Amino acid sequence: MKRVALAVCLFALPSLALADGDYRWELTPHLSYHFGGTLESDLDFPFETDLDVDEGLAYGVTFDIPLSSNLQLELLLNHQESELFADRGLLTPDLRVVDLDISYAHVGLLAQFGRREVTPYFVGSAGITRLDPDVPGVGADDRFSLSLGGGVKVFILPFLGLRFEGRAFWTDIDDFETYCDFDGCFDYSNYLSQGELTAGLIFAW
Repeated sequence: MKRVALAVCLFALPSLALADGDYRWELTPHLSYHFGGTLESDLDFPFETDLDVDEGLAYGVTFDIPLSSNLQLELLLNHQESELFADRGLLTPDLRVVDLDISYAHVGLLAQFGRREVTPYFVGSAGITRLDPDVPGVGADDRFSLSLGGGVKVFILPFLGLRFEGRAFWTDIDDFETYCDFDGCFDYSNYLSQGELTAGLIFAW
């Protein structure tokens, strides 16, 4: 009988903790997969095509500060080591142009629904995107950016959970210099948009 009572208590513990722990802090290191992103060229030379950001892994962390039982203030840091390439067609190899590091530093709001082991949410944020091309004479550049996404939190224990998320980033890159040679630097203007799929481990208290 004691074993049965203990098993029931252990099974109910996560639910009780989530019900009482409305105001919780959460730290979530994560791995992401970034995709999409095109820099539209203003010139036909040196490239007749736009430059695309290579897909790849990124890593980062989110820190969520409770404002209410359903609302959190979120701080986001994210970094991707990528490169720009020119897509020259189906039968022609892509032209690798330059290495490019992309970092996001955002502040936003996360709205979650319910206080259960499985909690869906929406998140929006704004901040800075740092674009750091590996080009002599061209330094890192900070640009304004926005993001919008959603996902789900799955708590395995009261203090430990998993976070799965999809998010879109938009960065203003008007007149961002990405390529230089002896004739000078060539500009790619407009904006940069990227998609992100993320999985993280939540530490809550």
